[in-house]
Amino acid sequence: MFLFKSSANNEETTTKTECKSKFPFVRPKESERKFVSPVIEKVIKDITSNMKDKDLARLFENCWPNTLDTTVAWFNVGEDFPRTFIVTGDIPAMWLRDSTNQIISYIPYAKCDDKLKNLILGVIYMQAELIISDPYANAYYAPPESKLPHPKNPWSKTDITTPPPSSATWEKKWELDSLVSFLKLSYNYWSNTKDDRFLTNKIWLEAVNSILDILEIQQLGTMQEFKNEAYKFSRLTRTTTETLMMEGIGAPVKRIGLVKSQFRPSDDSTTFPFLIPSNAFASVELSHLYEMIDTTSPDIAKKAKNLSQIIRDSIYSNAIIPHKHFENIFAYEIDGYGSSNLMDDANLPSLLSLPYFGFIDNDDKIYLKTRDFVLSDWNKFWFNGEKFQGVGSPHTGLGYIWPMSLCMKILTSTNDQEILETLELLKESSADTGLMHESFYYNDPNNYTRSWFAWANSLFGETILHLAKEKPDLIMIDDFKFIKLLDASK
Repeated sequence: MFLFKSSANNEETTTKTECKSKFPFVRPKESERKFVSPVIEKVIKDITSNMKDKDLARLFENCWPNTLDTTVAWFNVGEDFPRTFIVTGDIPAMWLRDSTNQIISYIPYAKCDDKLKNLILGVIYMQAELIISDPYANAYYAPPESKLPHPKNPWSKTDITTPPPSSATWEKKWELDSLVSFLKLSYNYWSNTKDDRFLTNKIWLEAVNSILDILEIQQLGTMQEFKNEAYKFSRLTRTTTETLMMEGIGAPVKRIGLVKSQFRPSDDSTTFPFLIPSNAFASVELSHLYEMIDTTSPDIAKKAKNLSQIIRDSIYSNAIIPHKHFENIFAYEIDGYGSSNLMDDANLPSLLSLPYFGFIDNDDKIYLKTRDFVLSDWNKFWFNGEKFQGVGSPHTGLGYIWPMSLCMKILTSTNDQEILETLELLKESSADTGLMHESFYYNDPNNYTRSWFAWANSLFGETILHLAKEKPDLIMIDDFKFIKLLDASK
């Protein structure tokens, strides 16, 4: 794991750091926190006490532990394996995508905290069980044994789906990145902790097999499964992105090796179902799946490896589109018939985030041209206000920038000035609340959506940790450096 060393006092603490900041300290009292990790508290202390900017330090202190502080709704160690139910924040359900991204930046520290390690492993097992119950769902209720309340999803009352939802399903929007997020969490846990026991667990393997089956089915062209669609979704709504056209089928596609995703990571329906960022994400994590189980489950591993390569090859064959101002760029969505949607959405995975997810290097020519496009007014969801500029989403409407896109701009940047300017935007976007939000209006950060959105808080924390390691001169005091420690107590 990585901890930190400097001349500052590094005594362990679970209380507020003493720093003068315009932002309030908004963490719950320690006795009211859902989960406390001494290692995470030590990292918070080590980082904040060595940051140049005390406002950034306070934001990190509030944001990074927000998932542990507030969203661990249920944690059961169990006799055979742990299970953990993580809510997304102000919505009392567990998203596969959100829960993965909420906890992933804690994984490097898990091997020095057995309870934290079990918590994360519990999320993997919980996700596996939920996927088995309904692999096409994006969000789920807590299991009955948790005794957590089961409030009905107010948006799903009129939903008609094929297949029908399970009793565990909060919402049944087929989003490719949801299943892939489970693979990402599994790989990150395995590669960091070296704990491989779950790789032969029958529940985990059943979830993996279900994922591979779904991905192969969703490679079919629309007419190949006509009258026998594996997935359909209809909702009575006045918002077009909340349902699918043609009685729940969605826009037609031609088989080209890519996997359909009827909904985006924003939970909005796709214009064209071959969603390129999600397919790129799938290609990466299928390759990681091969790496994980090549020895223990070679047949499944080979299937994953082949599927990964088919998807990657198809992206490069079909999703690179000429643009009159940016030469060749990646499309956001395509349909296999020649139609493409040139845009980007702040939600992850996105085109902007392709290097972050390991699909491509951040100095690749096609990526750089795509990045220039995404961060320009040629992207229909790039908003340039009087002070703020960033990528938004049709999910929140015109003019609303997502802090996650600002974090991703930093995480994919090689330009120090761009990073520093974007950090200032992130600070101001908090609107003196001390936390990140889902989105904020491009001329008024006090006009924001979702005051409790744990994924955005975790990503901000991850961004600060990334800079502390890769570009410490930008945000840390002069004598700060990472040191690798195997024992967190040292």
